[in-house]
Amino acid sequence: MSPPSEPVARPARRRGRLVRWIGRPGTAIALLGVAVVVGVVQGQPPPAARDSGVSVPVRESDRAVPDERSYTRSPGTLLVVLDGGLVRFDTAAGRAEKVTLPRGVTALRAWNQDGHDLLLGRIANGRTVAYQLRPGPRYLGAAEVMVPGADNASVWLVSRLVATRVPLAGGARARVPLPPKSRLVGDTPSGLVVSTGTVPDPVLPPSRRETPTPTPAPSATAPSATAPSATALSGSAPSGSATATPPAPTGTVSASAGGTPSVSGTGTPPAVPTTPPYTTASPVPSTGPDGVPLTTLVVGRDGRTRFLAAAEAIAAAGNVVLLRDQDRRLAVVSPRAGAAPATLRQLPKLNAIEAIGPGALDSRGQTFAVLGRTNDYAWLMVGPTSAETNGAINVVALDGGAPPPGAAPPAFTASGRVLTVRPDGRIVYYAPGERDGFTLGDELPPATAVAQA
Repeated sequence: MSPPSEPVARPARRRGRLVRWIGRPGTAIALLGVAVVVGVVQGQPPPAARDSGVSVPVRESDRAVPDERSYTRSPGTLLVVLDGGLVRFDTAAGRAEKVTLPRGVTALRAWNQDGHDLLLGRIANGRTVAYQLRPGPRYLGAAEVMVPGADNASVWLVSRLVATRVPLAGGARARVPLPPKSRLVGDTPSGLVVSTGTVPDPVLPPSRRETPTPTPAPSATAPSATAPSATALSGSAPSGSATATPPAPTGTVSASAGGTPSVSGTGTPPAVPTTPPYTTASPVPSTGPDGVPLTTLVVGRDGRTRFLAAAEAIAAAGNVVLLRDQDRRLAVVSPRAGAAPATLRQLPKLNAIEAIGPGALDSRGQTFAVLGRTNDYAWLMVGPTSAETNGAINVVALDGGAPPPGAAPPAFTASGRVLTVRPDGRIVYYAPGERDGFTLGDELPPATAVAQA
């Protein structure tokens, strides 16, 4: 018999070069960095910035409209408020045409509704009025607040806590009393959405300073104005003689203001309540001796009031109301009877950005756009009202400082794109979900409000 053979020992298999290279700590860190860079290039923020949404830069444009390769649809003609006047700006041709305003009226807001150009303006005595500009100037009435009607064929004007439905193309008027200390935010098929109280904007810490805003001199070419009589404010067109007021402040302002507020650049600015779209009414705060509860209500055509939410309404469209609670967290709710509070749903909160408003919803209530702020820097927050994660919200950089008090709300185009004005007066155009925003009308003077014509 032959002795048992010894087992043959096989040499240990050596790790391949690739395995050894990947196993090094430095290589693992480098691969992680590459993955982050690739994600950022594709529009995703780095992991540490998930609570701040997806950052979107704004590209400066030498022309009115960027290249077709990077720009899918033109906004067409815009209505732009410039230095208290109004122009129609053709973004394709880069041409601006001055719009003739009624005598003595300074433009604050303008937008197109079903082919009608509408204007909210200030007259010489400081009161605000509403006009329909096309096909011809038509005085609609005194208006502390003006919002589009849910039927798109009318507007609602508010004066002394009475909302009046004014048809744009025939039909009867309607009057609805509003609750005390409330303000009208929007019209829905379920009724008028109003809010009481407001969430003050965050105060900058002492180490931060507001960006100074120069006060423009009154236009030398301002037309002679006509001061309306007492009867004019109750329904007839203004008449008389006076001098036009200086250009209105950027965005929404109180009736006592007369020009762009100047900021000294020193000290801590006071908290400023956010003002709803298309209004010159000053919100009543929720704190202090005269404070009122923070609520959103629905007012029926018969004047009956229904509680909706303990939050401030920012915008309303269709069957969606955009809210902001006392912690400045956004939420959406349905205004339909019996739907709230079961339908109230909070949106993801971006910890690095304060949602200060104002804001807007697209016509279907599926996309929101709200002005935000980080210290003295402004952002445009855009996202779906169904957002469940921070990554679903895009934050568009708005250079030029913090949003000024009474900044104009963003405006949606018919195709669902967003228009807004930066603190420095430049117009920004953004398609929700895209990786870049664009400036439009770089050749225009600083604007205070913009909407699609």
